[in-house]
Amino acid sequence: MNFKEVSNLKKRLSEQAIAEEQLGIAYREGRPNVNWGDFFNEDGKIRKDAYINSKEAPNQRVWMLVNKGQVFVDLLKKLSVRKIMDIMLGDEYILSSHGANIVRPGNSPMPLHTDQWWMPPPTRKDRRHLPAGSINRKLFDIDEIHRKAISPPVVFNVVWMLDTFTEENGATRLVPGSHLLGKQPVIGIKSIPAEAQSGTALILDGRTWHGTGANIGKTQRRAILTTFCAPQFRPQENYTVGIKRHVLKMADNDLRSLLGLKVWNAYGRNGHPTDEFIDPDAQLIGELKPNLN
Repeated sequence: MNFKEVSNLKKRLSEQAIAEEQLGIAYREGRPNVNWGDFFNEDGKIRKDAYINSKEAPNQRVWMLVNKGQVFVDLLKKLSVRKIMDIMLGDEYILSSHGANIVRPGNSPMPLHTDQWWMPPPTRKDRRHLPAGSINRKLFDIDEIHRKAISPPVVFNVVWMLDTFTEENGATRLVPGSHLLGKQPVIGIKSIPAEAQSGTALILDGRTWHGTGANIGKTQRRAILTTFCAPQFRPQENYTVGIKRHVLKMADNDLRSLLGLKVWNAYGRNGHPTDEFIDPDAQLIGELKPNLN
């Protein structure tokens, strides 16, 4: 990203983050038990109040950036990044999430994780595997004997660095080569900070062990986090119902495809399997009865 692009992104993000704080709807995290993935209590219930405008958690997330400014939509068109996605994810892929992470001093580091933790791993045909629907952020499956085969990458992340990333200000930490280990992160493994200049785009294989670092400096560090995934998989953000209508009205076919509105091999349809795109506002066929006259 060039200087002007970074400046425009910083300005729009700052405006949005401050406004969400003022309205009492800011999503905050970055404390023990108030970090990414700690969404449920011991009873399995969502802990929404632990994150919304929490005064104890320093970091702020800004979600659904597609709805929050054209400058964020334009970022999805970055040709240099999209060419890499074309190679790594193939002919078709969708947007899984497009948000921002504002990491402030005093936060707790995020535990290492992968972004395709939900992918069932290869296993032996006679082994009793964990049912796919029972996998969650705390419970994974792995065949310790059948370890030569690993799942392919179906997710890629782009970390757009709006500020220079340093170890001191909480740069994303990662474990090089971990995308080929075929398992989820283990506690105590050594990680390194992804340090780079403002304007850098860091692209991560979704199997890479990574997490937000601890900001022990005096200034915040900001990043846009964009995740793309293959069209077979459920995205993090539900754009088919969550997209603002003014954004949809202005969207070209490329953006509509990224938002999951393009029917993929008859999947994602809301009617006829040969429709190319779905229209969230379309009149759908409901219960009918024949005319007996």
